[in-house]
Amino acid sequence: MKDFPSVWAALSLPLMAAFFAVYAATRPLGVSLWRSAAKCGATFVAVATAVLGAVLYGSGAAGWLLVLALTLCCAADFLIERSFAAGVAVFGLAHAAFIAYILGAARPVWASLPLGLALFLAAGILFYRELRALGGKGAALLLYPAVLAAMTALAAALPFTAGPRYGGFALGAAAFAVSDVFVAKDALSGATDRQRNGALLLYYLAVYAMAFVQLSSA
Repeated sequence: MKDFPSVWAALSLPLMAAFFAVYAATRPLGVSLWRSAAKCGATFVAVATAVLGAVLYGSGAAGWLLVLALTLCCAADFLIERSFAAGVAVFGLAHAAFIAYILGAARPVWASLPLGLALFLAAGILFYRELRALGGKGAALLLYPAVLAAMTALAAALPFTAGPRYGGFALGAAAFAVSDVFVAKDALSGATDRQRNGALLLYYLAVYAMAFVQLSSA
C-alpha cells in the first residue's frame, strides 16, 4: 500500500497530459461538449486523486472538503467557456472551499496577512488600466483576486504550521495563482495560444499537487 501513491502518479499524470493535449490541439475548433470533456477530464484526474486519498487513507471530513473544492474547479472549467462570469463565480466558491480546508488543517498565522495583501495589491497594480476602464464592473472583479490571494497566502504557511507534506499543496496554490494571472490577462486584454496553453498546463499541475496531499500522508 505504501507504493500506491507512486503507482497512481505514474498512471494518472499521463492521463491528465493526454486530456490536456486533446484540448490544446483542438482549440481552433472553438467551444464544444467534447472539448469541454477533455478540459474537465484533466481536472477530474485531480478530483479522483483526492477521492482515492479520502477513501483509502481515511482523511475524514477535511479530505472530502478538498474533494468538494476540486469538484467545483471541474465545474468551473465547463462553465467558464460558456459564461466567464459564472465560471469565475464557481472558481471563487472553490477557493472558499480551499480556504476552509486550509483552516481545518492548521490555525492561520499572522504572516499570511501581509502576504495576502501584497498578492492582492500586485494583482490590482498589474491590471490597473484594464480594471479602471471597466469602471464599476472592475471594482466588482476585485472580489475574485481577493479570495485567491487569501487562499494562496494561507496555503503558503501550511508547510510550517501543518507539516512538510503540505509543501506540494502550497506550491500548487501558488501555481494556481500564477495561472489565473494569465487567464485574467486573456479575458481583459488577450493572450497568445502559447500563453493560454501554458496557463492551463500550470493550472492542471496545480490542482493535481493540491489533490496529492491526500496521498502524501500514506
